[in-house]
Amino acid sequence: MEESSEEAGQAQTVRYELSLSALEARQGTKKLLPRKGKSLEVSIPAGVRSGSTVKLRNALQSTDDRPGDILIEIRVTGAQEESLPGVVEVTDQSFEEQVVKSGLPVLVDFWAPWCGPCRMIAPITEKLAQEYAGRLKFCKLNVDDNPQMAARHQVMSIPQILFFRNGTVVEQSTGAVPESALRAAVESVLRQG
Repeated sequence: MEESSEEAGQAQTVRYELSLSALEARQGTKKLLPRKGKSLEVSIPAGVRSGSTVKLRNALQSTDDRPGDILIEIRVTGAQEESLPGVVEVTDQSFEEQVVKSGLPVLVDFWAPWCGPCRMIAPITEKLAQEYAGRLKFCKLNVDDNPQMAARHQVMSIPQILFFRNGTVVEQSTGAVPESALRAAVESVLRQG
């Protein structure tokens, strides 16, 4: 892991880069982050991609005795990760380009790392992303790190899955629904086209 830092007022943000295997990225993993003689356990959610960021809110309080966050940028090693279709992580900044302007219908999973039901749904969306590659685009948006899009789409509880066609919501699902229900919603959206 490589470290860099930046200060904003009295709070500091420390950035690390973490390399994962393609398997760890797909399935999720736990890693220990050593800092100042202490170790923080970091939970990496299933389905992370290269360039994703995991944020440890106010983690510097436990390692440095001062306020500040730790941001961990994920790097996935191995060509296998890039060659497989999967779930694309979107942000407030990339939402317009990745979702609204997409030529394909898009499923967006609004989630958070601390949400148990969100972690239950992640392997299902990964599996469906493989099966429906080229017909439906699969994205996920971390609501903690990207509050603007969550607010714009009135996401009040997670996991919330919204289906977009030409930038408009055409179907939605809330909660940890079974694979069969999510598959039925995907099929319904594809039939609408």
